Amino acid sequence: MNIVSYYFNNFGKIMSALEIHIFIFLASLTFSIVIGMAISIFITQEDKKKIGRAILSFMGAAQSVPSLVIIALIFIFVGIGIKPAIIALVIYGLVPIIFNTTSGILSVRPNIIEAGKGMGLTQNQLLWKVKIPIALPVIMGGIRSSATIIIGSATVAAVIGGGGLGDFIFIGLKLQKPEMLISGALTVSLLAIVVDTIMAMIEKKVISKGLQIKKT
Repeated sequence: MNIVSYYFNNFGKIMSALEIHIFIFLASLTFSIVIGMAISIFITQEDKKKIGRAILSFMGAAQSVPSLVIIALIFIFVGIGIKPAIIALVIYGLVPIIFNTTSGILSVRPNIIEAGKGMGLTQNQLLWKVKIPIALPVIMGGIRSSATIIIGSATVAAVIGGGGLGDFIFIGLKLQKPEMLISGALTVSLLAIVVDTIMAMIEKKVISKGLQIKKT
């Protein structure tokens, strides 16, 4: 009952923290997608495949680095606040996007690429009409993983002044207020479920559209 009472008595504060959390999440995910896709497209060009495979190996290893390490490094060099938190989350969110996008593009079979070249497609046309549509399921899997990672890691970003729902968790832990801690953790969990459900719907639609493009 203490948890329920705390939640409703502090509903306004929790919603304000939720808005900040969502803003940090959306900003971080957007930058991660744009930067990650750009890097992947660059390193998967015909004359850069060796670099692409090397970066792919590096990203595979980088997935094991804890988010707290990235956030701590950003704190040392940039300071505290929402901006450093977003920078840290963008860097951490890049890993699955670059890994999946690069591996997806590089996994397109050579005979399909040669067939496209035989039809007179340019490199850009091959990329957007052949490679990316084929790699879409893998790419969307990376974006979905990145979204899940960022939602959870945004909580940890509160330690460098990022704000959001992490404040309730860490302050509740410090002050030994379980109702405060659980309220923050519960809201983050519900947000993660909602985000994953939305991402699953987007993934399904994007893949379906990609398959239509591929057929044409």
